[in-house]
Amino acid sequence: MRLRLLPVLAVVALVGCSKIHEQRSFTLQPHGGYTLSVTAPVSEQKVSVAVTSNEPINVWILLEKEIPSGDKDDFDPDVNMKSGVLAKEKKAKDVVLQATIPAKEKFQVYLNNPGSKPANVTVKIDSQ
Repeated sequence: MRLRLLPVLAVVALVGCSKIHEQRSFTLQPHGGYTLSVTAPVSEQKVSVAVTSNEPINVWILLEKEIPSGDKDDFDPDVNMKSGVLAKEKKAKDVVLQATIPAKEKFQVYLNNPGSKPANVTVKIDSQ
């Protein structure tokens, strides 16, 4: 009887340990924004978001359910969101943000270029 439960327990353990690994590179236009949507983890997870850029940019980690609907072209989480901002850093070239993502909650990494020059950006998202 115990041997039959072993494969079931192994599958349950693997499902609860879904890892997040994303990496993207792109150009962020002046005064433009970019959103990376990440699927919801099965269980609560701590994530690390590392961003490098050749120009200073703003970075937020946001819970998707808290983001207001409407025009996202001129979106400022500091002004438009009352809750759901898990971490942020402004006007930085190298950023490492840490946040705890609740189970079954989609989240976004939102980037904004406040400058007048295009920014070449690389984003790495890893769960811990």
